[in-house]
Amino acid sequence: MKIDDPDTVFELLDCEVETLRRAALERNLPFDPERRVYTAAELSKYGMVREAYNSDELKSRGFGGKQIVTCFDDEASRARKELQIDAPFGSDLTKWQIPVDICEWRVFITEFPPNSAITPHVHPEHSAEEPGGSMRTVLKGALYYAGQKYGPGDWFYVPNGIPYAFTSDPDVETVVMYKYRFFSLREGNRFSHPISTAATETEQNVA
Repeated sequence: MKIDDPDTVFELLDCEVETLRRAALERNLPFDPERRVYTAAELSKYGMVREAYNSDELKSRGFGGKQIVTCFDDEASRARKELQIDAPFGSDLTKWQIPVDICEWRVFITEFPPNSAITPHVHPEHSAEEPGGSMRTVLKGALYYAGQKYGPGDWFYVPNGIPYAFTSDPDVETVVMYKYRFFSLREGNRFSHPISTAATETEQNVA
């Protein structure tokens, strides 16, 4: 599910241009190192996915200030609508960024309808030495990953560069806190370029 309107215009930061270069290289697509302005539709052709709102975007929307924020505050309700991010490997999910500014992680809530499936995919490494990765903590419902059921309070971490897939509780909505560290997050990067992978026997075993 793509969040930004296809006509939304982005002026890319240097780190985002580098993300686009890496995406183009993986997909054998043309790349112009001098170009900075793209529409969301153009970025989508390179597999670029909005993974976060950076510090400037949070401030422009009135988030990320020097105040305590809880799940009961208006900021949390507003973030659920105004800070939604892409969820390209699942359908009908609601995925939104917690309205606090914590580098080098971004923190999200993902809401899975019953029996949701996240199809096999892989997130690109930052580098071999610093791959980055994602951690999921179940708040309500359950996730099924690698033959194991993860209920409330359970968590799992997947480094970037390792393919994975999982499903959610077949009967009830599942709510998950999702922390993700991706390339150049500290520098303000908003995008990554995960790739769908063919369902090999190994990947089927982690679903």
